[in-house]
Amino acid sequence: MGNSKLILGDCLEELGKLNDNSIDLIITSPPYEDVSGAGYAAQTKDVLFLKLYSEFMDGVFKEYARVLKDGGQLFFNVKSKTHNKLLKTAHWLEFTSGFQLLDFKSFIIWKYSGSFDSTKKRFHLDYEIVYHLSKGSNIYLNENCGIHDPLSSVWYIPHSIPKKERVHPTQMPEGLVERILAVASKEGDIVLDNFMGSGTTGVVCKREGLDFIGMEINPKHLETAQKRIDKVILLDQFESIIDWDWKKK
Repeated sequence: MGNSKLILGDCLEELGKLNDNSIDLIITSPPYEDVSGAGYAAQTKDVLFLKLYSEFMDGVFKEYARVLKDGGQLFFNVKSKTHNKLLKTAHWLEFTSGFQLLDFKSFIIWKYSGSFDSTKKRFHLDYEIVYHLSKGSNIYLNENCGIHDPLSSVWYIPHSIPKKERVHPTQMPEGLVERILAVASKEGDIVLDNFMGSGTTGVVCKREGLDFIGMEINPKHLETAQKRIDKVILLDQFESIIDWDWKKK
């Protein structure tokens, strides 16, 4: 199994401690609310919040460009509501100098059944956006990964997570990470999630035998992530014992 390193701290500071050209793949989803603690809907109307958030993300993307290896890839998930609102400003991702240090490849539409949007004043937002970017154009994409139409930019992946397995308010489903790893990772890769949350990226990486670095500023979320990853290790050990016992018989 791959090695996992979980880091407690501000991701911008911790990214600065990583070596240049040391990461093969970044899979992450930024926080939707921060700075003031207010709900996201309220903050998007706050010009100061948008300015601070954009400056922060600009710094993050500059670090992505530094730590990614040549040919390294970034899959950056944002909620559809986040994407739609911030595109109305002149400060969002596409306009930051950090974003432009990477090669923009495409928008991936992550389509899921059902919607968390209850409004009747527009079509429901039953999708999220995944930005696909890279450092340089020579990237690895596995067209023979066993997934139907693996290079399609529309992914149908359930968003729902069983209640007993939900440990974070914006928890990413394992299926999304599995899809990315199937298409864009290879043996020996080092995967980074600098907005780790409950550790879904780390859980799937551990299961797939990939090295993982996770960063999280909330100690409770980091503890949850560690427990989830440890559970994968214990399950693997248990299965190894059962397999050994069966072969012995």
